Amino acid sequence: MSNSTNNIQIQFNYLDVENCFKNFYVVPDYQREYVWTEVQINQLLDDIYEEFDFNPNKEYFIGSTVVFKNNDGFYELIDGQQRTTSIFLIICAFKKIYREREIDTDTIERMIKDKTVNSLGDSVDCYKLELQYKDSSNILSKIANNLERPENLTGSAERLYNAYENVISFLKNRFKEDEDPVQLKKFFVYIFRKLKFIQIETPEINDALKIFETINERGVGLNPMDLLKNLLFRQVNRNDFNSLKDKWKTLIKLLEKNNEKPLRFLRYFIMSNYKVNNQRGEEIIREEEIYKWFIRPENVAQCNYEKEPFEFVELLLENATCYINFFKGLNKDGSKNVYLDNISKLGGGAFKQHLILLLAGRNLPQDLFNHFAKQIETLVFYYFITKEPTKEFERNFSKWAKSVLRIKSREELNNFVKENIQPVITSKENEYKLYFTETRQNNLQQYRIRYILAKIAQYLDQERLGSYIPQVLDNYITKGVEIEHILPFNPTESLRNEIGEEYDDLKIRLGNLTLLEKTMNIVVGNDFFSKKVIEYSKSPFYISKSIAGLDTIGINSSVTRLNLKLRSYEYWNKETIIDRQNLLYELSKDIWKIEI
Repeated sequence: MSNSTNNIQIQFNYLDVENCFKNFYVVPDYQREYVWTEVQINQLLDDIYEEFDFNPNKEYFIGSTVVFKNNDGFYELIDGQQRTTSIFLIICAFKKIYREREIDTDTIERMIKDKTVNSLGDSVDCYKLELQYKDSSNILSKIANNLERPENLTGSAERLYNAYENVISFLKNRFKEDEDPVQLKKFFVYIFRKLKFIQIETPEINDALKIFETINERGVGLNPMDLLKNLLFRQVNRNDFNSLKDKWKTLIKLLEKNNEKPLRFLRYFIMSNYKVNNQRGEEIIREEEIYKWFIRPENVAQCNYEKEPFEFVELLLENATCYINFFKGLNKDGSKNVYLDNISKLGGGAFKQHLILLLAGRNLPQDLFNHFAKQIETLVFYYFITKEPTKEFERNFSKWAKSVLRIKSREELNNFVKENIQPVITSKENEYKLYFTETRQNNLQQYRIRYILAKIAQYLDQERLGSYIPQVLDNYITKGVEIEHILPFNPTESLRNEIGEEYDDLKIRLGNLTLLEKTMNIVVGNDFFSKKVIEYSKSPFYISKSIAGLDTIGINSSVTRLNLKLRSYEYWNKETIIDRQNLLYELSKDIWKIEI
């Protein structure tokens, strides 16, 4: 459809991804570069998958874009380039996985690259998306052709490859190679035809820029919490409107300032504080069910917002503050919490399901809350390692939250852990061992690999010193510390020949990875193990130093006891890598364990 304002013809097109990438797009160099990180790309993937999993036939609206058609027939992206670029990266990731699994890629190829006619009338091959900003113009073509990641990427080029690799990891984790490919292909079709957005097209670039300015200045559409706000306003006298409005504005500003989706918060608020009892007989509520849930008579009574609307908004505000603090790794008072900080590093910035349980336990005394958070960290780690579907997280956490709300004492907390969390860990022990001992760098997100190595490194250093004070992982997860491949990631030809055809698989096994200070990592480079091990012996991290040799201090000291769990190595090959991965698994059972 079109709209004419002051003789300006503005086109509004309701598109799916299939029709979107029949067009050619360009991101001009005056636009902001690609800035999405793992947080945003994971959030997009999680949201799409959640909608697909719930109803693969239902359309999913992802927003709007503003474009201007230039003389070459390319649509210049004025607004929406982050999302459009991310969708393009998702298509490229599907191409790679389809090729690996020998699935036809003809449709995908046409979405990535096709022929068009330039302003001179010549037929030319063009990618469907072109980035014109500095340092990234050729990166998208490398990704589109599924080429290996170039070395020493920085800025937007690095973020583009990170996002692309994140999508590949997501798809491989959700859709295993040894499973029927039907679900993978159905997910592609869902993205292909059910992801919808509005494309706003203007005939002049100045018009597009004006619309972009207006959209970002005023926002588009209703705030998703407006219905609930109006419901609450109906409960108070007109004289109290200003007071209620101020409280509501504080709540909305808090969520907006921290880029939190209001409907996600409302879902978790409900599941943490009330019995959901949906029509499916589950303790899960979906976004489209929220308003209807609030107006059901039994829930009006639960929430009591008709009689005490101000108190209800205060409860919302209290939960929102805790929700944001907990996600950031902080206690409700804003102080640092080691275990919540660990979960944030493990979750990678997008995982939030654990907040259901934490909100339910927000009023526990601090020592009990710390213990509770520590058990949740272990549980979440087991879930991630064993590839538990996120909908199972929510189902369990929402069900358990009602029990957590009633916990008042240490004994009650212990009973909850023994009755709910401990059985889950016990049931997953065999599965956990299988997954952990087979973990590779390409089947787990990079930040989770770093988290695992950091936790083990911290555990070894604390055991070595006999110091057991809980500490955050910042000394191990920092720019000054890098993941070191003991078998080098980019080996010399002679080293590759010495190890053999399994080299590329062995180099990415968890057993081949350690942590090393950046300065040392530069020194060891791509050397043979016999040279690298000299530098490892100088590392302050015992996870690396112990590879070269074990400290000998006293008899029956903390160090000698720790050494019973470790081994040093004189050479490095397939057998030692597998041996070390098994060793790390044994250590993991001492680190991630349920405690009463």
